Amino acid sequence: MPTYQNRKCKLCANQIKEVDYKNLGLLQKYITKYMKIVPRYYSGTCIKHQKRLASAIKRARIVALMPFVR
Repeated sequence: MPTYQNRKCKLCANQIKEVDYKNLGLLQKYITKYMKIVPRYYSGTCIKHQKRLASAIKRARIVALMPFVR
């Protein structure tokens, strides 16, 4: 059975408190090439930042800053 390291959340390590929907450089690190949101176990984010990332990505899609599909 494989063992997994305890990964630190990259957003917590960089002390990012707010995830802004206009920060497309940050948001694009957490979506796949087909514009799906990357799950926590791949991205390594904590639950708090994962929820904030998901809502920011959805908000950016609604205001047409990001496409829904590619």
